[in-house]
Amino acid sequence: MEEQLNTLNIKSKVVGLKMHKGKTKFMTNYENDDTIQIENVSIEKVQKYKYLGKSTCMKDLTKEEVDIRIRAGWSCLGRNREIFLDNNMPLCLKKQVYDQCILPTMTYGCQTWSLTKIIGNKLKVAQRAMEREILGIKIKDKIPCKIIRQQTHIKDVVLFAERQEWNWAGHVARMSDNRWTKRATEWQPRIGKRSRGRQPLRWSDSIAKVKGRLWHREAGDRNRWRLDAEGYILQWMDEAS
Repeated sequence: MEEQLNTLNIKSKVVGLKMHKGKTKFMTNYENDDTIQIENVSIEKVQKYKYLGKSTCMKDLTKEEVDIRIRAGWSCLGRNREIFLDNNMPLCLKKQVYDQCILPTMTYGCQTWSLTKIIGNKLKVAQRAMEREILGIKIKDKIPCKIIRQQTHIKDVVLFAERQEWNWAGHVARMSDNRWTKRATEWQPRIGKRSRGRQPLRWSDSIAKVKGRLWHREAGDRNRWRLDAEGYILQWMDEAS
């Protein structure tokens, strides 16, 4: 890892970039006392790090990340409250603001989420509450979610996240320049033992369940991969319902 970071530091200087040693951190998926230095400066070892608004950790933090995204979505709705609570504002314009501002905020980084039924339901509950807020109705009014969606016509947050994940998986599979993204996705550990109990869900497991473990080969055909997206999403929704 130290060799890779030093290589990155050297290559960065070539294109006029400078690595900030104080903001650079490193993590490992095993316990050790290793230290890393770049130009005689020690790099801090951390268990979790936030970069570009997204938490990065060796453990699956999808549940925590979704909670953060939901709070960010509500904050975004609050900043646009004058639009959503304006009775004179056409609902089609409110939908446009929601799909372009709040939905991307709620699903930021969703391409690498390990979506489960529990997490998907949490996103749906938050979105339904936002829809009721936009329409000015209360949960005690007992209006079916289907009727509410027919009025708002906003994009379903879970379907949107699943489509983003599918598109990202195809993009990674088609990478041909040996980038770290592709190498990390296809990496298989050669040492260590399998831990007891059920293994954590990986972001690509749901795709492999539909297309098999060799899904990255089929992703090479961009047009076919796009056509298969609907089947993947429908199957995921059937299993989650």
